[in-house]
Amino acid sequence: MTVFAPNCLSPLQFTCQKGYSPLDALHLILKKVHKASNNELYSSALFLNVQVAFDKVLYQRLVEIMTTNNFLPYLVDWVQSYLSDRSV
Repeated sequence: MTVFAPNCLSPLQFTCQKGYSPLDALHLILKKVHKASNNELYSSALFLNVQVAFDKVLYQRLVEIMTTNNFLPYLVDWVQSYLSDRSV
């Protein structure tokens, strides 16, 4: 069962999509790096461990930004619910 509306995720979003894994994302990255290399272009990448990324986020500010930018109310509520009362 999916909790996402149809077509709301980018085709490059591999998380939470049936039939995709982190290996698919890695394959896409390597394909793009090889293509750039073959065209004598540069590639760079930044990998982040986001396991605790939201522990220090100012969720009230994030909710404010989402509201100001007209995010759907249920998404704003979900973020607020997920991020409130977290501790390091």
